[in-house]
Amino acid sequence: SGWLLMLLIGLLSGSLAGLIDISAHWMTDLKEGICTEGFWFNHEHCCWNSQQVTFEDRDKCPEWNSWSQLIINMDEGAFAYIVNYFMYVLWALLFAFLAVSLVKVFAPYACGSGIPEIKTILSGFIIRGYLGKWTLIIKTITLVLAVSSGLSLGKEGPLVHVACCCGNILCHCFNKYRKNEAKRREVLSAAAAAGVSVAFGAPIGGVLFSLEEVSYYFPLKTLWRSFFAALVAAFTLRSINPFGNSRLVLFYVEFHTPWHLFELVPFILLGIFGGLWGALFIRTNIAWCRKRKTTQLGKYPIIEVLIVTA
Repeated sequence: SGWLLMLLIGLLSGSLAGLIDISAHWMTDLKEGICTEGFWFNHEHCCWNSQQVTFEDRDKCPEWNSWSQLIINMDEGAFAYIVNYFMYVLWALLFAFLAVSLVKVFAPYACGSGIPEIKTILSGFIIRGYLGKWTLIIKTITLVLAVSSGLSLGKEGPLVHVACCCGNILCHCFNKYRKNEAKRREVLSAAAAAGVSVAFGAPIGGVLFSLEEVSYYFPLKTLWRSFFAALVAAFTLRSINPFGNSRLVLFYVEFHTPWHLFELVPFILLGIFGGLWGALFIRTNIAWCRKRKTTQLGKYPIIEVLIVTA
């Protein structure tokens, strides 16, 4: 039953990740315009037939209409720019408002990335409802809305929370894991690996993340099951092909030339600078979070999110 559970976790996590990627891509393009051939097409898929390859030509395809074309029948000029800008901000505010409202009203546990709480749960603490069905539904919907709003956030951390929700819910289908908290935490470790796998397209990286960062108990059998769940999740996401390029991630780099030894020097300097900058960022972020709790704006999360989005 353990391997079957890993299979189900991988399939469900990969499917939800593909749904989130496709929906977020479509809603992000919705802020700029709509496809006259079918509103369910994003910008790239709408212009796929008319312009096959280049990005520059893709923006001029007749099937895609900006909001200024639809509202005032103009695509150039200052007034058209103002209309497009207004609609872009309006959609962004709407997405952000819906995201924060759904979380505040229906599932407060769906806020944030969820990784610190996952680590707490895996250490033995019990948070009732944090990995429940309602949290999974609201987290999936609001993750799409938050990413589409244009806020400076990503879906990588929340995907770990989504995958762990899938693992916890599926545990109730097996008596072995429903009644045993220790066994369930082994499943959650594997689910965390699946979440990182679909977030970055890296099954091995997901296993290492679960082993090094979130898990407190990680036996050998959990290692192999985590890898299996991460592999199934990545394969499912690749089969869905949310970006239309057979890639698991939106941005990728292809290396066509070998590296040279002298290139290690700037990379060493870059690593030192990154470490120092990361330490400064963490300290600044902690100080800001403490200060934010004492401000009046922090007491009104919906207004705060709308101001940041605007």
